[in-house]
Amino acid sequence: MAAGLLALLLGALPAPAQSPGRASAEREAVIANETGMAVRELYLAPATETDPGPDRLGADTLPPGSSLRLRLGRNQACAWSLRAILADETADERRVDLCRSPRVVLGDPSAPSREVVVNNDTDLDLHELYAAPAGAPRGPDRLGAEIVPAGRPYRLRLGRRRDCVFDITAVLADGTEVARPRTDVCRNARVTLADPSLTWREMTVANRSGRVLAGLHVVPGGRSPALNAEDGWGVNRMGSESAPDGSTFRLRLRLPGCTADLRATYADGSAEARRDVDLCRQADVTFDGSGIPRPPERGVTFVNRHLARIDEVYVSSSTEGDWGPERLPGGLARGERQLLTLPVDCVVDLRVVFPTGGAEERREVNICQTATIVVRPGWTTAARIDEGEEDEGPRPGSIRLRNTAALPIVELYIDAPGAPRGPDRLGATVLGRNETLDVAPPEGAGCAARLTAVLRDGREATREPVDLCAGIEVPLP
Repeated sequence: MAAGLLALLLGALPAPAQSPGRASAEREAVIANETGMAVRELYLAPATETDPGPDRLGADTLPPGSSLRLRLGRNQACAWSLRAILADETADERRVDLCRSPRVVLGDPSAPSREVVVNNDTDLDLHELYAAPAGAPRGPDRLGAEIVPAGRPYRLRLGRRRDCVFDITAVLADGTEVARPRTDVCRNARVTLADPSLTWREMTVANRSGRVLAGLHVVPGGRSPALNAEDGWGVNRMGSESAPDGSTFRLRLRLPGCTADLRATYADGSAEARRDVDLCRQADVTFDGSGIPRPPERGVTFVNRHLARIDEVYVSSSTEGDWGPERLPGGLARGERQLLTLPVDCVVDLRVVFPTGGAEERREVNICQTATIVVRPGWTTAARIDEGEEDEGPRPGSIRLRNTAALPIVELYIDAPGAPRGPDRLGATVLGRNETLDVAPPEGAGCAARLTAVLRDGREATREPVDLCAGIEVPLP
C-alpha cells in the first residue's frame, strides 16, 4: 500500500521542464546527393504549405556525391515536403521527418553508378545528346550549352540506377540525328556515332580568290544542289572561322567514297563550287575565284557632250561596294562616243573624272533600258540620260556591227557556222574606231553566222554563233 501511495504522489508531481536550448534549437536539413548526377533544383517547404517556396540552390547545382546543409529557422515543424529535380529532369519527391533525422539521402547509394562514353567519331560537332530508359521520352539535352567537337569523346553520366538499357540519340551540327536505341551500357559502356562504312578523307584547302573565305561546305560527290541553294550543302565546315586570301588550312571529313562536291562562300556574298573532286587522287583543293558566276556582258555607249575632255570612266553594278577598274584608259574627247562591253548587272553606278580631277556621278542607271549615256552639263540629275542621242538601232532582221577596237577593221568575213571562210565583205573600205555597219543575212541564207574581223595589225577576232536577224548591236572584236 505504501508503494501505491508513493506512485500516486510521484505521478502528481509536475514533469521536469525542458532545457531552453533544446526547445529553441534551430531546425536544419542535410541533403546528400547519391543519385549519381547533378541536382538542378531543390525545394523544401513545411508539409502544411502548398507553395514549394524558392529553389534552394538558386543558380547553383548540387553535384553527385556532395551534400548541402540547409538552416530552416527556430521552432519549425518536423514534417517537410522535399522535391529535387535532377539533371535528366526526373523528380524525386517525398515527405521527410526532420525531427527523426535531419539527413535526407537522394538516390540509392547501393545502386551502381551508370555512365557511357559517347565517341563523336563523325566529322561534325555534336550539339545535342539525349539518353533515356528504353521506350521512355527522350528527356532533356544532356549537353546543355556544351558542344562536343568532331573526333572527341564525351562521358555521359546516367546516375545511380539498376536499369541498363537506354535509348541514346545524338544531334550533329547539320541537324542529322544518330540513334542508338536499346543500348546496354552494362555490357558495353561505349557508343560510337559514325557510320562504319564512311572513310576518313583529308584535304588541304587553299584560298587564292582575292577574297576572305567565310564558309566551306562539303557533300558527297554528285549530291550537291545548285550553287546558291539554301538547302542541300550541309553545314559550314569552318564554323565561325574565316580564311583570308593566301591562307591554307587542313580539313578532315568522312565520305562514302573518294569524290566530293565543295562550295566556298566568301565574305562579300559571292560563292563558287568544285564538283566531283577526287580526294583519293587530289588532296589539295584551291579556290581562286574563277568559278564565281559573272554577270553577262552588257553594252553601254558613252557620249561626251560636256565642256571638257573625260579622262576616266567607272561603271560598276549598284550592288558592288567599290567602283572597280577604270573602263576607258584612253579617255573620251569632247564630241566622241565609245561603246563599252562590261560584265555588270543591268542597274549600275556611273562616275566620270575630268582632267582637273573633278568628278561627277550618277547612281542606279538601268543600262538594259537605257544603253546610251550622254555626259553633258546637268546629266547627273537630268530626267533622260540619253537625251539628244536616241539611236533607232539596226533595222529589223539585221544586226549592227560596231568597231570597239583602237584600230580599224580592214577585213570582215561573214560565213555560215562550220563553212570555210568566204570573201571579205569590206572590200576596199575599212571600219574605223567606233564606226558601225548594219549587216543582214544574204538572201536565202540562215540567220546563224560566224563573224571574223581582221584588224590593221593583223590580229583576228571571231564571234560564233551570231544571230544576224536579232536586231541588236554587236561589238567587234
